[in-house]
Amino acid sequence: DLVRLLGQTLRMETVRKYCPHEPHSKQRAFMALTCQEALYGGAAGGGKSDALLMAALQYVDVPGYAAMVFRRTYADLSLPGALMDRAHEWLSGTDARWNDRSHTWLFPSGATLTFGYIDNDRDRLRYQGSELQGVFFDELTQFTEVQYTYLFSRLRRLAGSRVPVRMRAASNPGGVGHDWVR
Repeated sequence: DLVRLLGQTLRMETVRKYCPHEPHSKQRAFMALTCQEALYGGAAGGGKSDALLMAALQYVDVPGYAAMVFRRTYADLSLPGALMDRAHEWLSGTDARWNDRSHTWLFPSGATLTFGYIDNDRDRLRYQGSELQGVFFDELTQFTEVQYTYLFSRLRRLAGSRVPVRMRAASNPGGVGHDWVR
């Protein structure tokens, strides 16, 4: 347990390097989960999107780590205050570099944080060749079950890596996927 706690402390140092605020207790608990799949649910304003972004940043110090954050549309990703905008606020002026063409942050370790969208069921196939250690869905109830479950096939652990493969999501109640998420 001490080794696991030390690992979580080290992970928090990585998050602190890129996140402008300290996670609150529920966000910290969400990031400490060791299971493959987890959902952070609740009403608007509870810090769910920040928790997703912090969780995606937990392993950016590990060479080869790849995380992808999804919304239903590119417009949803790029709205003011949405996750891509928030990532720009957090990461601009750090040692991370933005690639506008691929919507990807590249970290000195070689790790990446990419933003993608799945507007319709065919869009999921765009990620067919991806190898990811972290898949993060913002507003999960806006997605269909097929769109979500397909991304499990993209979760892969790098050879020799101790980075866990993780599927994380956050959502408010309601939306096209409300019933299957519940």
